[in-house]
Amino acid sequence: MRRRSFTGPLLLLLIGALFLWRNLHPEAPVFDLLASYWPFVLIAWGLLRLIEALIWSREGYGYGFTGGEVVLVVLICLAGSGIWEAHQHGIRWNAFGPDWLGEQYDYPVSAHGPATGMNRIVFDNPRGNIKVTGGDTQEVTVNGHKLIRAYARGDADRTNEKTPVEMVPQGDRLLVRTSQDRAPDNQRISDDLEVTVPRGMAVEARGRTGDYEISDIAGDVELAADRGDVRLARVGGNARLDMGRSDVIRALDVKGKIDVQGRGSDIELENIAGQVTINGGYTGTLEFKNLAKPLQFEGARSTELSVQAVPGRISMDMGEFTARDIVGPMRLVSQSRDIKIEQFTQPLDLETQRGDIELQPGRLPLSSIEAHSGTGRIDLVLPGKAAFQLQATAERGEAVNDFGPQIQKEVAGRTATLKGKVGDGPSIHLTASRGSVSVRKEGTLASAPDPAAPPKPPKAPKNLKETEIEM
Repeated sequence: MRRRSFTGPLLLLLIGALFLWRNLHPEAPVFDLLASYWPFVLIAWGLLRLIEALIWSREGYGYGFTGGEVVLVVLICLAGSGIWEAHQHGIRWNAFGPDWLGEQYDYPVSAHGPATGMNRIVFDNPRGNIKVTGGDTQEVTVNGHKLIRAYARGDADRTNEKTPVEMVPQGDRLLVRTSQDRAPDNQRISDDLEVTVPRGMAVEARGRTGDYEISDIAGDVELAADRGDVRLARVGGNARLDMGRSDVIRALDVKGKIDVQGRGSDIELENIAGQVTINGGYTGTLEFKNLAKPLQFEGARSTELSVQAVPGRISMDMGEFTARDIVGPMRLVSQSRDIKIEQFTQPLDLETQRGDIELQPGRLPLSSIEAHSGTGRIDLVLPGKAAFQLQATAERGEAVNDFGPQIQKEVAGRTATLKGKVGDGPSIHLTASRGSVSVRKEGTLASAPDPAAPPKPPKAPKNLKETEIEM
C-alpha cells in the first residue's frame, strides 16, 4: 500500500504565496530572487520527500517518486535555468508586466539654474539616457524629453505634472532629480537628458537602465546602472564605472584612473594617463591603446592580465589575444585563446590551456620569458644577435632550433627538449604539453613540423615512358 505525499500541495501553497506577495508588493524584486534562489525549491522538495520516506518506511508503506513528480522536477529545472539566463542577460520581471501595455507619450523637459559654488552634479534618474557636456558657463542647463507609457493621454498628463525635473542644491553639490518614483506602478517613465555644466564640475549618476555620455569634464566621473552603455571623452579626473551589464564602454583622453566593474561585451580605452582596473565578465572585443600606467584585468573564464604600460595596442576577444609595443612585467592567464605578442620589453609570463603562442620581442637586450600552452604550439622569434638561456619542452611534439649547436636537442619517448645557452642573457622557459616548440631567428620562415601529419608518399610516374627515361 502506498500513501499520498503532501509535498506537492505544500509547494503549490508556497508558489501561490509568492505570487500573492508580488501582487501586494509590486516593487519587490521577485524576479531577481527567483533567478538566484530557485534551486532551494528542489532542496526543500527533496528534504520533505526524505522525511516522508523515513516515516513511511517505519510504518510499512511504500514510497518513491511518481512519474508526475519526475516531470515536475524537470519542468522546475528548465524554468529555473531559463529565469537565471534571462536575469544574466538583463531581462527583468517588469519586462512582462503591465508597464509594457498602453501607449507611449512624449513630453519635453527643461530646467536651468546657477552653479556658483557647486563642485559636483548628481543625477537621480532611474530610467533614461544622460548626456553631459562641460563648457565655459556658470549655469547648469537641462533639456530633453520624457517618455511615459500609460493607458490614456489623461493618465500620462497627470503623471507628467507629478514628475518634473528638479534641481536641488545640497551644499557644494547640485542634485538633478527626475522624480520618477512619483509615477504610478502601472506606468513606465523614462527621461532622456542633455545637460550643459561648468567644465570643472564632477559628475555622478546612478540609475537602473540608460546610457551615459560624458565629455569635456575636468572633474571625476562616477556612473552606475543595472544596464547601460558608457562613452567618455576628454575627462580630466578619475572615472569609476559600475555597470551591471553593458554593450559598449568607451573612454578616450582620460587624465585620471579608470575603474570598471560589471559585465558586458565591448570595452575600448585609448589615451588613458592613469591606472586602468577592470573586473567583470566581458565577452566581446577589448581594445587598449596608449595606456601610460598599469593595466589590471580580471575577467570571466579565469582570465587574468596585468601589464605595466601599453604605449602600443592590446586587442582581446574570446578566441585571440594580440599585443604590440607593450612594457612589462606582463602576466597573462587564459583558458582558450591564441596569443600573439610583438615588440615587448621586460619579463613576460604567459599561460593558455588551449591555444597557440607566438612571441617576437624584436628588441635587445631580451627579458626573461615564461610561456606554457596546454594544447597548442609555441613559436619564439628572436633577433639573430640575441643572448639567452633556453629550456624548451614539447611533451608531445617536435622541437625546432635555428641557433645552431649551442642549443642541444634531447628526445625521450614522445618528449623533445631544447637546452642551451647563447651568450649571457636571461632565462627563457617554454612548455607545450600537446604541441610543437620552435625557436627561430628573425627573417627565417621555417616552422615546426606537425607530428600528426603523415609523410608524403613518393610521386608516382605519369606513364611507363617517363619511368624509362628516369631510369
